[in-house]
Amino acid sequence: MKPTFTLGRVAGISIGVHWSVLVMMLLVTEIVAVAILPVQAPTTSAAVDWVAGVLAAVTFLASLLAHELAHAVVARRYGMPADRITLWLLGGFTELGTNPPTPRAAFLVAGAGPATSLVLGAAFGGLAAGAALLSLPIVLREVLTWLGFVNAVLGIFNLLPGAPLDGGRLLQAGLWKRSGDRDRAAVSAARAGRFLGMALIALGVFQLVAGQLVSGLWLALIGWFLVMSAMSEESVTGLRGRLTGVRLRDVMSPAPVTAPSWWTVDTFLERVAEHDHHRTFPVVDMEGRPVRVLSLTDLVRVPEQTRGTTKLADLGRPLRPDGTAGPEDLLTELPAGTWQLSGRGMLLVVEGGHVVGIVNTHDVNRAVELARLGHLPRAGDGSSGEEPSQAGQSGQPGRSRPPGQEGQSTPSPYVPGQRPGG
Repeated sequence: MKPTFTLGRVAGISIGVHWSVLVMMLLVTEIVAVAILPVQAPTTSAAVDWVAGVLAAVTFLASLLAHELAHAVVARRYGMPADRITLWLLGGFTELGTNPPTPRAAFLVAGAGPATSLVLGAAFGGLAAGAALLSLPIVLREVLTWLGFVNAVLGIFNLLPGAPLDGGRLLQAGLWKRSGDRDRAAVSAARAGRFLGMALIALGVFQLVAGQLVSGLWLALIGWFLVMSAMSEESVTGLRGRLTGVRLRDVMSPAPVTAPSWWTVDTFLERVAEHDHHRTFPVVDMEGRPVRVLSLTDLVRVPEQTRGTTKLADLGRPLRPDGTAGPEDLLTELPAGTWQLSGRGMLLVVEGGHVVGIVNTHDVNRAVELARLGHLPRAGDGSSGEEPSQAGQSGQPGRSRPPGQEGQSTPSPYVPGQRPGG
């Protein structure tokens, strides 16, 4: 899921928010202002109730962010590049650049979130008790009490043993340590998540029949999300097993066309875009190092009258830390997001600081389909024998290569084979 907008960065971690968070905040505001405060604090005005509801919703959102930041901080301690968090209707998720290196790391990363929520629950409960002792306004006491309760529920719920919940990750880590087989542990945790989701759907339907419309729909929605996510994880894990030993050099498109950062939009359109069939391109600096990712959609947004002066360096998206990998990296060791690249998604295969290949959704899907047919993708000798040149140095559309090799033959261990994402 891609964030609708970004709130900023915390400790270098990009904080994104999906539009569905607005629905969640409206629900929380209404629950506090309409269902809780009028009953627990009947003497306060409606205006005060609604203001308190908004403050409760904002604080709850901050609690969700703290839950996800705990995952990210612990992941970074184990060398995992957690650089983006996205908050949405059902909570949030932290994007990890790599898989946990050990069962212990997986256990601690997964447990950090629920532990933070439980600590927050206790903290808000303590503040509510202190507010009561000091005879502070009842509205404040009730909001603190609700925040303590909902954070405790969030922590406990996330400990339920089924992926993709944190409890499912804890179960997976335990099974991984016991069996030594990470994929088998992942499949078991995903199956547990599927059964848990079906149970929540059944409970939600029961509540709907009993007349509890909001809670019934909410439970059914959460259950549906768990079932879909668990089925996806189980399927991806099975494919990982079939693709054992496949490296990025086996699936990448070698020697891709690159976009020199100093070119203008018009130059790029005339020299590359008109001749190449791709829609997304790596942008490289003067030394041939990748710095951004550019799509034709980015170019469409540039007014025609400024295309002759707008540089590619000012367009596209900055290259994220998890947007590159090495040619010898195993396909199965890439994070789950790489398996679900969006249409604009692109993984750059980099060696010696230069782009030697790209991997997109087409490449991953091809590898998966070959694996299902019982054949693993391998880099084959499909070289045409043509001399590639870096675009921008020869003045013609070309292939990426390190500077200083112009005019040489093209020996490369990455011979052509067959060639997206809050």
